[in-house]
Amino acid sequence: MTVTLAHLIRSARIRLGDMTQRDLGRMVGTSLENVTAIENGRNLQPSRKIITGLSKALDIPVEDIYAAILGTLEELPWEEPREIDLRDPELELMFRQVDNLADGEPKENVKAFIRFTLDQERRKHHKGER
Repeated sequence: MTVTLAHLIRSARIRLGDMTQRDLGRMVGTSLENVTAIENGRNLQPSRKIITGLSKALDIPVEDIYAAILGTLEELPWEEPREIDLRDPELELMFRQVDNLADGEPKENVKAFIRFTLDQERRKHHKGER
């Protein structure tokens, strides 16, 4: 399934939690209307400045945004299958400990680190394919 720019941006914003379209617009330096137009598929080619701002605010690679614009992004960057051996007893124990943490900043920090690590591996993997 090809990921559209609208789907990528909306999904990335929602993935970050309580970020509103207005919040995203402020972070990027654009209007609420422009963010809404991007997320609804009415603005299919935002400016380079907006793309750079979206990349930084949503923590997604610029190349993934351009791929979505071109119609070549096949999966959301954070949902790509990963090579993790979940049978590793130490890893299983760590995941259980994270799962047992109370909701809040510590748990979110651990999740953010895991996402970051997986994204780094994905980027290495993509560079190796080129």
